[in-house]
Amino acid sequence: MIEILFSESAAASLSVAACNGKNIGGVSSAIIVGEDGESQASNQEEIQKMIREHEEKERINWEKAIPIEIDRKDILCFPVALSIGDITEQELGKQRNAALQKLMSIYPDDIKPAALEMIDTAKKSLKELFKCTEKGEAIRVWTSDIPDEACGFCWLIDQLKSIGFENLDITYVKLPDFHVMPDGTVVLYSGWGEVAPHQWGHLASYGQKLPVNYMYALSFRWQQLKKENAPLRAVVNRQLVSVPETFYDSFILRELEDQGDEFMEANLIGKVIGKYSIGISDSLIALRIDSFINDGMLKPITQAKPEDPSYHRMLRKVER
Repeated sequence: MIEILFSESAAASLSVAACNGKNIGGVSSAIIVGEDGESQASNQEEIQKMIREHEEKERINWEKAIPIEIDRKDILCFPVALSIGDITEQELGKQRNAALQKLMSIYPDDIKPAALEMIDTAKKSLKELFKCTEKGEAIRVWTSDIPDEACGFCWLIDQLKSIGFENLDITYVKLPDFHVMPDGTVVLYSGWGEVAPHQWGHLASYGQKLPVNYMYALSFRWQQLKKENAPLRAVVNRQLVSVPETFYDSFILRELEDQGDEFMEANLIGKVIGKYSIGISDSLIALRIDSFINDGMLKPITQAKPEDPSYHRMLRKVER
């Protein structure tokens, strides 16, 4: 079975899960942050206790993991952020590269070439997928309501239309609203990239066969979205819809109100991501904050170091 994912972090986690549910080990660490915002390492006993508790939970989770029988070479990834930018191209070409380059523009120069690498990964994955489906191999798609994965799902089905939906064997696994871990912890996910390797086997049980008529509906929806070609796409009331580039501004502005007159941009971005779980990247939020700066709402008072993302800077609110 071919495994389809839409983020590199999700693909990496599933690759670890391919170890058949066995704990492959790892490194545990803890950071205690004091009121002054600096890391505190004075209470070593408390830190070691936290690490031991975490390692015990991980041991239990791996011990009760359900093996997922997959081969790593069958994991195909399409990390091309189709919820953002122009989607009128049939191929993954210049327009998709431009959208990814814009997202990567907030990062240091040595990271920006990753946009081309992501497109190259997707193109190779698509070529391999066509080769496998033409042989009749089954497909399992891991999707969710976060914009990139929902868009990726629709786009993928539309790409496979030429093979004939009646000839496809597709199982789709929709990420549940919550999941109870073997150690009793209840986890709320916002995307497959947050799923721990030992949980993929459990979550695979949510898989359902994709009906042919549903494939036609998904393909048709993608064609509609292409015609609309909005700056962004989002899931609203479980429906994938076109939205303006200002769609997420209310979340950012709400958290901006709670910031002081001067604040770290990274802190604002972290608040938005952590509080709302709307499934968008730090890059998109940073680009919207850049628009606030261009509109004169905010003013940078420090600049990020060359090796850091651009949002590692202090901003000041501008009185109007």
